[in-house]
Amino acid sequence: MTHRVSAQYRVVPTVTFQEDIERREEHIIQRELASNTPDDTCLFRFRDALERAMAILSFAPHTCRRSEEQRGFRELVIPFDHGGCVALFAIRDFDVILLAARDQHERDYR
Repeated sequence: MTHRVSAQYRVVPTVTFQEDIERREEHIIQRELASNTPDDTCLFRFRDALERAMAILSFAPHTCRRSEEQRGFRELVIPFDHGGCVALFAIRDFDVILLAARDQHERDYR
């Protein structure tokens, strides 16, 4: 019996996705600066969460849920602190195209 090793997917962020992540990072920074007890590791922890999410997408993107609003796409919840964000992506052959990201509590992508 032979076992086929899962193919490695290439994760490709779009400019929109990168801008969405930059907005999330700016929000995290502003939130911590306004806090009475700022957490100087918060941004690093967010980036670690993103890195773990990208590892999932590079290995098993089909395990992520289908988008309810856009059935041709999938979503990955990226847990972080008391919420997190949701990445919208498409699978094209062996590429995972990151399309957008939103706060987990937002209703839809911009």
